[in-house]
Amino acid sequence: MLNKKEKILLNSFPKHQDCLKQRLKEDPEYAQMWLNSILEDYSETKDVNELVYNLKPLIESTYTICEFAKIIGIHRITLYKIFARKMIPSIEVLHKIFSGLGYELKLSIDKT
Repeated sequence: MLNKKEKILLNSFPKHQDCLKQRLKEDPEYAQMWLNSILEDYSETKDVNELVYNLKPLIESTYTICEFAKIIGIHRITLYKIFARKMIPSIEVLHKIFSGLGYELKLSIDKT
C-alpha cells in the first residue's frame, strides 16, 4: 500500500489521456495518424461504437463534449450515450461528428 507521500508523488504525473489530448491538439500530423489508425481498425472490425469511442480524445483535445454537441447540432446526451457504447450512431450523426472535426465522411462501393 502506498503511503501519503507516494500517493501525492503518483498524482503529480500527468494522466495518459491528458497527454494524448494535448498531443492531438498541438500536433496536426499526430492527429491525422491517430485518425488513420482508427479508420484502419474500423475497416477490419466494422465496429462503429469502437470507431466513435476512439474519436473521443480527438474531440476532447479541442472541445468539451457539451461544446462539441452544440457545434454539430446534436444533444449532448446523445454523444454521451454513444461514447458509453449504449447507442450506435446513425450515419447522419457520424457525418456530423466527422464534419465537426473538420473531415468529410465519404462512402464508396466495395467492388470486390
